[in-house]
Amino acid sequence: MRLGKLLLVAAHSACDAAAAAPASDAAWLLDPVGAVLAEADTAPDPTTAATKTGPEGWISVDYAKLLWVDTKETATAPLHWDADEWRNFGLITGGLAISVAFLDKPIRDAAQRSRSSSADDFFRNVEKFGTKQYGLPVLFGFYAVGLAVDDYNAKTVALDGFSASVISSLTTSVFKGIAGRARPNSGLGPHHWNPFGGDQSFPSGHATGAFAFASVIAGHYDSPWVATTAYTIASLVGVARIEQDAHWASDVVAGGLIGGLIGHHLVQFNETWRENHELAPEIGTDGRQLTFSWKF
Repeated sequence: MRLGKLLLVAAHSACDAAAAAPASDAAWLLDPVGAVLAEADTAPDPTTAATKTGPEGWISVDYAKLLWVDTKETATAPLHWDADEWRNFGLITGGLAISVAFLDKPIRDAAQRSRSSSADDFFRNVEKFGTKQYGLPVLFGFYAVGLAVDDYNAKTVALDGFSASVISSLTTSVFKGIAGRARPNSGLGPHHWNPFGGDQSFPSGHATGAFAFASVIAGHYDSPWVATTAYTIASLVGVARIEQDAHWASDVVAGGLIGGLIGHHLVQFNETWRENHELAPEIGTDGRQLTFSWKF
C-alpha cells in the first residue's frame, strides 16, 4: 500500500534576473529546488535517475514472510484459475496420460539401446544441475555478485530461485508419495502405480529442480541467449534421468512442468509483491520534478 508520496515541483520560470544570473551560487540561493532540477535536466537520461533499493536480505524477516506468501500463493493458485487455465491443465494431463500409455516404454527402450560409457559419464555430471549440489552454489553465486556490484536483478534471481526450488520440491514430493509409480529400472513396467506404496518415480525431482532454476533465471533476464542456455541445461537434466534409467519420459515432463510453471509464476508474483511492500524510499526525477516516495 502506498501510504505517502511527497512531490516537490519547482517551475523554471523564476524571475528573469535570477534565471539570467551567471553565478551558480545565486541560483541556489534564489531557487534551491529549481537548481536541483536544472542539474537533473542536464543528465544524459533523466528517466533513469531513480534509485531502486532492496530487495530483502536472504536471512531476514522480510524474506521469511515472502517465502510464506509464495508458498500460500502456489498452494491456492488453482482456486483462482479461469476456464482457459483449467482447459490447459486438462490438455497437459491428457498429454501425460497418452505418454504413459504409448510413449514411455519405446522412449525408454531407445535410450537404453544407445547408452555408452562416455554418454553415461556425461549425463551423470549433467543431471547434478537438477540437484541442490549444483543449484544452491549457482544461487549463492548470483547473490554474491549482486551484493558485490549492487545488482538488484542478480539478488532477486537468487531469492526467487531459492523460493521456487523449495516450493516446487515440496510439490513434487507430495505427488511422488501419492502416485507411487515404479521406476523403469525396477522392471515393473510403465503402468505400475501403487498409490502411497513408496515408489518415487513420478514426477522427476531432478527435472523439477532444473526447470525451477531455469525459469527463474530466464524470467529475470530479457535475453534469448540466457533463456536458451538455461532451458537447454534443464532439458539435458531431464534427458539424463531417462538415459540413466531412473525415470520414464512422462516423469521428466511432469517434473519440468511443475518446476517451470512455479518458477515462472513466482517471478511475476514476487515482482508485484515487492513493488507493493517496499519499505525503503525511492527518489527520482523526470527532469522537471523531484519525487520522494515510500511504501510498506
